[in-house]
Amino acid sequence: MENRVKFDISTTTILKIILAVLAVWFLFTIRDILVLLFFVLVIVAALGPLVDKMAKHIPRILAVIILSIIFLGILVAIGFLLIPPIIEQLSQLAINLPIITSKLGPIYQAIQQSIGNYQEGLFNLSSQLGKFSTGIYSTTIGFISGVVAFLTILVLAFYMLLEQESIKHFLHQTIPGASKEKIFEIVKKIGQKMGNWLRGQFILMLAIGVLDGVALVALGVPYALTLAVWGGLTEVIPYIGPWLGLIPALLIALTISPLKALLVLIIYLVIQQLESQFLAPKILGKAVGLSPVIIILALLVGAKLDGILGMIIAVPVAAAISVIIQEWTEIKSMLKS
Repeated sequence: MENRVKFDISTTTILKIILAVLAVWFLFTIRDILVLLFFVLVIVAALGPLVDKMAKHIPRILAVIILSIIFLGILVAIGFLLIPPIIEQLSQLAINLPIITSKLGPIYQAIQQSIGNYQEGLFNLSSQLGKFSTGIYSTTIGFISGVVAFLTILVLAFYMLLEQESIKHFLHQTIPGASKEKIFEIVKKIGQKMGNWLRGQFILMLAIGVLDGVALVALGVPYALTLAVWGGLTEVIPYIGPWLGLIPALLIALTISPLKALLVLIIYLVIQQLESQFLAPKILGKAVGLSPVIIILALLVGAKLDGILGMIIAVPVAAAISVIIQEWTEIKSMLKS
């Protein structure tokens, strides 16, 4: 006798499936706008607490304006003060790379054999940075032009910071159900994690970059600015990052003299100890709560999915996902109700 399995799918279930497919399609269609909005939310999460503190002493609009001017000033400084000399140093490094590797001796013959690839990579990076400095953000947001996307992010962040309380009040009035307080609590935790990570990581990267730069300039190591920026950027990778920042500086110092390389190694190790024992605990602390393994995996996944842009948003996304996982029991109960 045959055993037959009967599937009974109601019209409501079919409609739910269709709506879910349409929702996924719609989100995929507007993914560029979602990325833009995510940047806005990360900026608001990072600057919101600062605005709240300042708003206790001065009008909120003045606090937002002051922070906006500081933020724009940092971007202008990066665009006009740092990028041009970095482009020049990268070009010089690409030209001098055969000479540098030849000074490093037979140990680095393997590097010399593939020197053409390294040179081409450095020239390409220099060229891309040159385009970046003249048309910043032009390739980050799909169909929206770079300038419009940049201005949109700033304007939305400005108004969200300014009208933060009004937005919260509006959402309180419009979100139905008894679970809305829990929803706001989860969203607040996500914002705190993203904001804490962004603020802390930016300060830490800036501190390490400045310390590396001062040390390299004092020791007379060539390409000090480029090496310092590289050292600051690699701080985003836990544990491995400081060593990635050290290697290029050490190799270039070695082409000058073994003593210079030894001094660079000692100073970088001192900076690493300062970072691990004092700076990181004080600046980042345990507020973010992301495992170094999770951060590294998030960066790898972000780079695979969307290159540099993916890496930029990878850790904040991981922080948001970690909160959702922690609160999953509550979220599941809310979805059932």
